Amino acid sequence: MTTATEQGTHCWHMSFLARNEIGLTAQDRSGHWTPTQGMTRFDAMNEIRRQVVGASPYLADAAMLSFDIQPNTL
Repeated sequence: MTTATEQGTHCWHMSFLARNEIGLTAQDRSGHWTPTQGMTRFDAMNEIRRQVVGASPYLADAAMLSFDIQPNTL
C-alpha cells in the first residue's frame, strides 16, 4: 500500500464535454497531485487542466463540467 505522500497530497477529478466525429462525448480524468506552496484552487485547476490537455490534446476545446480537489487523507 502506498502512502498519501507517495501519491501526492491531494486527489482531484475533472469531467469534460467534448465534440468528436459522432457528436458529443463525456470524458473524465482523475489523479493525485501535490500543489506548490501558496497555490490557490484556481491555480491548481488551471495547472491540472494544462497537464490533462497535454496528455489528451482533443480536450483543449472541451467544456470542463466539473473540477474537485481534496486533501488525499481520510
